[in-house]
Order: sequence, then C-alpha cells, then structure tokens
Amino acid sequence: MFLFHFVFISFVLNCAAFPDVVTSKERKTLAIKKEKVKIVFTGFYRYDEEKNVITEILQREGMTFDPHSNYALEVILQKKEPHYRFLWIHRLNFVLTFLSGGIVPSHIRTESTLTFRYSNLGQVEKEYVYDIGMDQWRGIPVFVFMVTHWPNRIYKEQLMDATRLELKEI
Repeated sequence: MFLFHFVFISFVLNCAAFPDVVTSKERKTLAIKKEKVKIVFTGFYRYDEEKNVITEILQREGMTFDPHSNYALEVILQKKEPHYRFLWIHRLNFVLTFLSGGIVPSHIRTESTLTFRYSNLGQVEKEYVYDIGMDQWRGIPVFVFMVTHWPNRIYKEQLMDATRLELKEI
C-alpha cells in the first residue's frame, strides 16, 4: 500500500513541463481588418481561463466583439496524438518509472494546434494554424522544476504566444 501511495504521489504531484516554440507553417497574405467580429471558441470546454485570456488579448489589440456581426473569428483548440520518435523507449521509460516508484522520471509528450479561422457570411476567407507542444516529466527528481514549469501555466503561455503571433501578422 505504501508503494502505491508513493508512486501515485510521484506521478500526480511532481510534474514539470518544458515548452516548444510556437510555430506556424503559414504566412499571412490577407490583412484582416480590425472591425466588429463574432467570436466562436471550439475545443475550449476545459480551458475557460485560457479562453478568457485569449479574449482579453484580442480586445486589447482593438478587436470588438458583436454576436450579430457577419464577420466571424473562430478560435479552435485541437489536441493531436503525440509523436514519439522511439515509441519503445517511451514505453520502457513508463515501466521503469513505475517500477522505481518515481525515482526515474517519466516523459509524456503533449501536442496541440490553435487555429484562427476568419469567415465572412459563413464563407471561410482564411485560417492560420499554430503548433503547440511541450514535454512533460513526472517523478521525484522533477520536484525541483515543478514550481516554475507547471504544465497548466506553460500551456496557457503557449496559447497566449500563438494569439500574439496571430495579432502580429494582422
């Protein structure tokens, strides 16, 4: 029973995330006017705080929201299946973490996309996709990093960075 509690605590409480740089493969060719837009969030059912932060950033940059506008901005958050270069090493790492009681940290990869889709009268004019990723480590040695690299904070910062990149291009 002690081993179960020890492993549970090492997996749940000791977690740190290290972000990738937010990237996009597309370059904007269409200037989006800062006018009244109807904003729609998709995929944010667990991320209310992040949705509010994105809304604040958009408002600070001059966008005004009108639910009756013909012009719409849809902000879409999608989780992707993580890509591990060597899947067998990832699986071995998980087993080693479990057997060591959290002494050997486990690695989890998290990948998402944040899409900004602009449409006018229901016709999509343009959309831009930003790739967001981070490496999460769990285990006892990670305890040192967890204060400054908490995964929720890192994820929120990456969403903010993607929004700022989007606005910089407008």
